[in-house]
Amino acid sequence: MSSKFKVIESTNEDKLQEMDRISKITRINEIWERYFFGMVMRYTKGYGTLYKLPQDKLAKVGLAGIKYICSCRDVTRENVRLGIDEPKTLKQNQYRFQMIDSIFGVLGCLTLQNFVTTFPVDKYYKGAKWEEKDYFYTMEALKDMDWDKPIGRDKLSELLWDYENEELRHVYIEFTTYASAILRAQTGKGIAETWCDNIGIPTFTEDKETGIMKNNRTGDIMKPKKTSHIQIVK
Repeated sequence: MSSKFKVIESTNEDKLQEMDRISKITRINEIWERYFFGMVMRYTKGYGTLYKLPQDKLAKVGLAGIKYICSCRDVTRENVRLGIDEPKTLKQNQYRFQMIDSIFGVLGCLTLQNFVTTFPVDKYYKGAKWEEKDYFYTMEALKDMDWDKPIGRDKLSELLWDYENEELRHVYIEFTTYASAILRAQTGKGIAETWCDNIGIPTFTEDKETGIMKNNRTGDIMKPKKTSHIQIVK
């Protein structure tokens, strides 16, 4: 095996392609934003509230809302990668949390049949092999539900936990992330830390400069052990 490496610098064409890719993500976000909020304003004016919409219009609003949140996530991910993402304020987190909650409220008004039609279960079948959720897991969870009645907002979270759909999963992660950020701003601890404290699991804070870990409950300090990956071969 050759020990020589060739360094390939990015060309102007590569940079243009990267700029086009990022620009496309931004344009898609803007398109879904206009489409979603335009639809919400139009239907709210016509029906007074989104929750009174007929099933076909509920499905359109719900789908556009999910697409919009996913596009926001894509923009944030690119901003983080480029190092230009700014920490969100409590007010911004509350706004995003309430928006997703409203979208989930719309989805809860859908019948299960229309929900599955609008958000098809991902055709992934290897869950049993890797001990994870897949198409069969989701269909097993749905079999005892009434497909002709609205899901209900209260039952939607339980359904999303069992539902194998990539976009819905991303939005639910965003929802819990904002909820955790709000809780952290109010109490100093996020959802995971609060849960660990409640059941007695210790949590730790790491000093990134020194690598020292501090037990948040006891205050004990754990110093990192220096390990060497170099072995002396005799």
